[in-house]
Amino acid sequence: MVGLAVHAFKFMTAEELTAVERAGFREAKLACALVKILRSHWNPHINVPRMRRFAIKLAIWMMREKSTNVQIFRDLGMEEELEGVMDTTSELESFNIFSGTIGLSRHSTTIHSLVETALMLLKNNMIDQTKDY
Repeated sequence: MVGLAVHAFKFMTAEELTAVERAGFREAKLACALVKILRSHWNPHINVPRMRRFAIKLAIWMMREKSTNVQIFRDLGMEEELEGVMDTTSELESFNIFSGTIGLSRHSTTIHSLVETALMLLKNNMIDQTKDY
């Protein structure tokens, strides 16, 4: 579901996001879940090789969408989790398409690049909505 959320939220309008919030969506709760995903997936796993990538992409989207989310992620310890991802990245996380356990198609953006973007947002509190992630 995290992977689907990354793609769905990316194309939502402000009006649609407001409707999602009225339905009970809480950004702090989602931020907490994303940090927990990174904590529980300290190393990439063959069964969910893109889990950390999706969690980081969604966190980036949230921080770009609302500057208050940056502070939420800081308070939850996201920076430490991202540094852990940087230290434990494997080749497994570089692929978009698999045939069994063999990676066939590489992602256009490396996980290191995603981590660097997220860390930059956390450190600088900058919101850049023009850059595609």
